[in-house]
Amino acid sequence: MAYYSDLCVQSEHLLADPYQTDYSQQYLIPNQEAEYEVRSTVLVDGGDRFGVASVVFDKYEELIWMGNQGGHVTSYYGPAMQKYTSFQVHESEEVRDILTVENGIFALTKTSLRHQIRRGIPKHTHKSKSMSDMQCLYQVSSHKLLMGGHQDKLIDLDLNKMVENIIKIPEEGSAVLRSGGGSLVACGSANGMVSLRDIRCPGKAEHSFRAHSACLSDLDMQGDTLISCGFTQSGGVAVAEPYLLVWDVRGAGRRRAPSVWSLPLGWPPLLLHFVPAVSGRAVALGGDGNVALLHVNESHNVDHSVFQVDTHSAHCSAMDVSSTSQALVFGDQAGHLHLFSAQHNHEPRFNNFSRGTEFADPDPGLPFVSLNDTGFKYSSVPLPPLASGSKWLNEMPEAFYKRVYRKPKTIDPEVLKSMKMQGPIGYAPNPKNTRRNQIPYVNDTLEDLQAVRHNDFVPNIQPIPKCYLKMDFRLYKHGVDDLEINKTGLPGLEATLPNSYCNSMLQVLYYIPQLKTTLLAHTCAKEFCLSCELGFLFRTLDASGGSPCQASNFLRAFRTVPEAAALGLILDRGDQKADLVTLIQSWNRFILHQIHYEILETRKKEKELAFLTQNSSPPKPSRISSRINRQVVNGQYVEDYQYTELEFLGPSEYEEFREPLEDSWKSNNNDEEHNHVRSESIDVSNNHNNTDREDSEISQLFAIVRQQLNRCLKCNKEEERMSVALACALQYGGGERGFADLLRAALAARRSTPAWCERCARFTPTTQRARPHRLPPILAINCGGTTAQEKAYWSKSVTKDATEALKRGLTGKPCRYGLHCARPGCRFKHPDRGLSQSASPDSCTLPHRLHVRLQADGDVLIDDKTDPPPVDKRAVWSDSYALTAVIACVEDGPRHLVAYVSRRKQWFLFNDLSIMPVSAEEVVQFSWWWKSPCVLFYTSVGAAPPS
Repeated sequence: MAYYSDLCVQSEHLLADPYQTDYSQQYLIPNQEAEYEVRSTVLVDGGDRFGVASVVFDKYEELIWMGNQGGHVTSYYGPAMQKYTSFQVHESEEVRDILTVENGIFALTKTSLRHQIRRGIPKHTHKSKSMSDMQCLYQVSSHKLLMGGHQDKLIDLDLNKMVENIIKIPEEGSAVLRSGGGSLVACGSANGMVSLRDIRCPGKAEHSFRAHSACLSDLDMQGDTLISCGFTQSGGVAVAEPYLLVWDVRGAGRRRAPSVWSLPLGWPPLLLHFVPAVSGRAVALGGDGNVALLHVNESHNVDHSVFQVDTHSAHCSAMDVSSTSQALVFGDQAGHLHLFSAQHNHEPRFNNFSRGTEFADPDPGLPFVSLNDTGFKYSSVPLPPLASGSKWLNEMPEAFYKRVYRKPKTIDPEVLKSMKMQGPIGYAPNPKNTRRNQIPYVNDTLEDLQAVRHNDFVPNIQPIPKCYLKMDFRLYKHGVDDLEINKTGLPGLEATLPNSYCNSMLQVLYYIPQLKTTLLAHTCAKEFCLSCELGFLFRTLDASGGSPCQASNFLRAFRTVPEAAALGLILDRGDQKADLVTLIQSWNRFILHQIHYEILETRKKEKELAFLTQNSSPPKPSRISSRINRQVVNGQYVEDYQYTELEFLGPSEYEEFREPLEDSWKSNNNDEEHNHVRSESIDVSNNHNNTDREDSEISQLFAIVRQQLNRCLKCNKEEERMSVALACALQYGGGERGFADLLRAALAARRSTPAWCERCARFTPTTQRARPHRLPPILAINCGGTTAQEKAYWSKSVTKDATEALKRGLTGKPCRYGLHCARPGCRFKHPDRGLSQSASPDSCTLPHRLHVRLQADGDVLIDDKTDPPPVDKRAVWSDSYALTAVIACVEDGPRHLVAYVSRRKQWFLFNDLSIMPVSAEEVVQFSWWWKSPCVLFYTSVGAAPPS
């Protein structure tokens, strides 16, 4: 079928209403004498989306090739139309013509020509600037193709060299190329002109004539006979002609017009094709599926063999006739292929001498055997082939047969960590790493042998002391179920509620006298105020008399804070995968900032309320930090504090709240220098400004004031500003460094990072340096320990000391007698003295005291020696800090947090409800595999409460 960009529309749309009744039939009754009947119908690949664009019979094999409007080609084998191959030749353009050759097929699209073998493997794709709107293919010889289309040129393509020869034609393109077997080839254009050209020299037309006045639909040749169908002009409208024209082109080259006669049909024909096996027989196909077998040499009225293609109201778009004339194939726009064959011929042949089609080798099947067949011989099943040099097991020599028991798998390290020794017997909970009744074994592979050899030199791990294990105690009406867990008289906190991981931090905050006094004196009208809830919890602990308490009110208010949920501080009840080390350090930053802003807001509201009672006019709105959004709900203020992840979770040292605290420190410095005392009767606006510049008791206790210097490395522009942080994080780096060096790097941090430069007007490398301006009475330090580099710091000295201990003959194996061991100088581990014995090779310590000096040049010096350093005249400020509280993480199956608190020169271990005194050496000793520090609190010696 010819495709026209402007004139190609269906016949029923070309007919106007006056002609509809004359040329269309309501229903065509099939003729019982029809020579062909339908054999099979299939839905082609992609038929649900695209219609059939072209279809041809293979000239060499029993195949049918189909191309659709989506650029996909599919082949079908035999009369049953079994799908053979399916592949894509273009991503979007329709397949307009297909030509079968000996070594494959050529598929023509609008702008490309694809050559593929019949198995679907592409060989070559030809594209050129001359191929703009291609339409048809014609094989001149075994190595030449002639291509035409809706363009003013024909392309003669050499298949061996893939070289084009352009032939200019005056007609409006060549939509159809057909030959009758001689030297002439008929070229039909879209405007209805037909030119006859010699194949040997196609550059000049032998004869040209107008076949149809409007446009040409299709043509075909057989010998010297040419048939055509198309459209004619009638009143300015293209009308489909209900007949086909028969042309005798003999003698057309001698300047004589070919003779012509017409064969009328009951419908307008759309596609034509001669029947190769019978001379003068042709097939005419209408767009509605009407098919007629014509005798074109009989000009008088002859009965035609008529039948109908059931296209389900779809438009027929393609047709072809096999070389044996035994089969016809039709394609429609609904994506179906219809195969017709002669009556009583159920196995039609497409070619007289078709070669065999290549199929994939079938998989060797196994014999089918019933489950009830007890007499089946399994030896009859053929064994699969072996690689060269391999043998079956029954062919191996007897020297390879040896009975060896499988080695059991090594004990899980989780079991060794949680093991409790009772005499020579150890008990540990099941880590549930394997299924029930499943016994794991070790395969003797090279990796397993190397792993076992490597583990032989690792010292065994001692069991964790009982007082550090996670204890499941619950409050009852008459107290807890074990009265031996707390004999100190200090109140404990139950850990059965959600988010009880912060119990350790609550105990530490409770035993900071300055913070406790501030929170007990805090009152406000806010519904969920963490400062009020902390004050209520502290009152409950004071009145408990040493009995256990619950932080239920505080945790309920804590869950309502949206900032805590945004920072990931709120856990579900069954969340066992949370990183408690990171979580408690983020919680430390959050709670200090939260109560600081709550105290500031309460103070501002009290002054606004006092002003409203003294003045009738409302005060001017006070400046509030951009982090605070105030709303009035049910007559109360509802604050929404906006924190960022960088401020609380990031490892950077520049997580500051700048706006309130910078102004407050500047205001305090000016007050101290000028000894200025505020008055209650000053101006309202000044009163509000001073209120904004005030700092809270929290910032006075924990705020670290630093002067930050930023210098651009491109233009050397320097900028200075004051920054304030309530907690600092240790800065880990390469090399062997002590704790004093880590803290010094945290206070006076230096780093290089891209930042915006106003002078350069772009992001440039910038060096940032922080100089401590003032240190608080209490240093809150987050130890990190979340990355591999930070964990390596705590395990580096451990590995070195463990190797030296092994060289001295010490061992990490637990003593079989446990607490009942009476042997003096026993070199095995004991649960009661594993932390204090001097031979422990797996611990590192923290300093109890720190001496800090601020130099005049902004540098900071930290000494962790016991004796205070000599007085340095260059120091502008110096002070000594003592360790007063520690939060540690215990790796006990489910990880949990414990707290060390110094109270009246005695250290206590708080493990939820379990409270017991410990030695000062045990507090500062940490082991990389079971106990690591999280948060440290160093208090100034001058600010510490009297003992």
